[in-house]
This record gives sequence, C-alpha cells and structure tokens, in this order.
Amino acid sequence: LERFDEGKIKAPGGKIAMITSQGGSVAWRVVQNPTGHDYGHHMSKSAANMGGVLLAQELAPKGVSVQMLHPGFNKTGMTKKYEKIWEIEGAVDAGMGAKRVLHEVKLMSPDYNGLFINCEDGLQIPW
Repeated sequence: LERFDEGKIKAPGGKIAMITSQGGSVAWRVVQNPTGHDYGHHMSKSAANMGGVLLAQELAPKGVSVQMLHPGFNKTGMTKKYEKIWEIEGAVDAGMGAKRVLHEVKLMSPDYNGLFINCEDGLQIPW
C-alpha cells in the first residue's frame, strides 16, 4: 500500500467501498445456485471479498474503513440476459442501485469494518 501514504485516502476517517457481489458468498451459493456452474464469476467475487477483508485488517489501525458491498440486482447491460425476471426478482434501475450503494458508504464506520453488506437491505451477507 505504498500509495496510501501519498494522501489519496484520508486517514483517519477514510473509506474504501469495494463493489463485489452476493455471488461471492459461499453460504448463499448452496441456496441460490445449488447445481453449481459459473465458476469464474463466483470464484472471482469470493476472492475480491477476501482481498477486501485483508485490506480492512491492514488499514484499520490507520482509521480507514473497508467494506465489500453487493449493489443488488440492477437493470444494466450486464444483467440484460435476465431481463425476463427483472421485475420478479426486484431489479432496480442503475441510478437507484447507485443511491443504495452511496447510502451504505455514508453508514460505513470502524465499527463495521471488513463486513460484506447487501445494499438492497443493509444487512450483512454471510461469507
């Protein structure tokens, strides 16, 4: 973290929000995807979450908070292949998804450092 000391992130009180996905939750895979598949997506999200936890541990002594945030199901080009279930599953426009993320960023504090948060409801996602 050489660049950290260059003043790019305010310490103490700085915040780093890593936008990942509930797809990185091992606990939720057995419920939401019981037949497996899509290895690359789920493994990369899980690895990103681990990286965030390690970063949170490293920066905590400097007063910087790190959280992994699942932005929710958003109507974007990336999810267009799921367009037929957008309404059924509660997908929101990207602007609303962004507002949810910013809301959780505002709530970030050292008390919640290193957590994996669902921006749809503000609850912690299990690893």
